[in-house]
Amino acid sequence: MGLFGDMISKLKGSGPSEPKSGVTATPSDEVIGKGKYKVVRVQPTPNPEAFQFTVTSPVIEEGRTKTFDSADDAEGNPFAEKMFQIFGVQTLFMKGDFVTITKSPTVGWPAIMEKINAVLEGHLTFQESYDEHKEAKSDPLLEEFKKEEFHNYEVAEQNRIIEAVLDKAIRPALANDGGGIQVIAIEGNTVKIHYQGACGSCPSSTSGTLQYIENFLRDNVHSELVVEAG
Repeated sequence: MGLFGDMISKLKGSGPSEPKSGVTATPSDEVIGKGKYKVVRVQPTPNPEAFQFTVTSPVIEEGRTKTFDSADDAEGNPFAEKMFQIFGVQTLFMKGDFVTITKSPTVGWPAIMEKINAVLEGHLTFQESYDEHKEAKSDPLLEEFKKEEFHNYEVAEQNRIIEAVLDKAIRPALANDGGGIQVIAIEGNTVKIHYQGACGSCPSSTSGTLQYIENFLRDNVHSELVVEAG
């Protein structure tokens, strides 16, 4: 039946339930497309409206991400434009060798899964543009940073500190679930963030995950920080 035939059967309830580790692909001739990339894994995320599609090679520079939050964002990108032509597709998030696709709850996965596969394998290209932030392995500023002096730093340096702390522990965990996080602004004690990918419409993102991020920044950056998602 092939990767997506198996996937649709499971989404419809026939056959075994979806394993936590996802679906490893053994694409059949029916599934293989003409593009550079082939889907080798389809994995659920904590958000039931988002799936992570792993392909055969990186889709973007290491440490970079690319987010499309709407069809308007996709203008000028042939792959993203094609994906948003699929009724129900709401957001795209690209990192490493995967693309996370979030859909509307009014559309079932069985109705769009094959179409998503066709676009991924027929139109996906390596992304030359990316989101502003790039994850860093380490920032020397953290080596000399002291929590009690956080508010003595300039806003740009505060941003560097928070980005480095998020890179160290938060972003890798979110990436495993097909999502990411952007820092939008730092205003006094308030850190404003924007969720990417599967995290964007996940119910836990507005409760448990947000609280965890806030507690983590309080423990590692400053005890009075408040995190707001927007």
